[in-house]
Amino acid sequence: MRLNEIYEELKDRVQFYCVYIQEAHPTDGRQAAQNLIDDVLFAQPQSIEEREEVAHVCVLRLDLKMPMLLDDISNKVDDLYAALPDRLYLLDENGIVVFRTVVGSHGFDVDAWHARIKRLVGVSVD
Repeated sequence: MRLNEIYEELKDRVQFYCVYIQEAHPTDGRQAAQNLIDDVLFAQPQSIEEREEVAHVCVLRLDLKMPMLLDDISNKVDDLYAALPDRLYLLDENGIVVFRTVVGSHGFDVDAWHARIKRLVGVSVD
């Protein structure tokens, strides 16, 4: 997975975190056809413990190496960052967002995110 490669390459220079937010396409909400095909079938968690269980499955299925944090059950991070369904961010040392991809899976531009991280930490971009 490309995210793991980027994490391994730059983890000594950047703090990486994946934040698990609410389910974008829960079985008890707006289910996506691709989720049925991929067998990604989860109801919207109603407690932090349920969210943690689903996040754990996500880490295992995607083989994520970077640390994962959980959004609280009121979806504070998702609301503040408009992260649903998935998005990549880069914050500087002051916590200011200096890069973000377009919302949604169509905007999940790992290469642009990687290049911006490298520029921020002073690594030449290929």
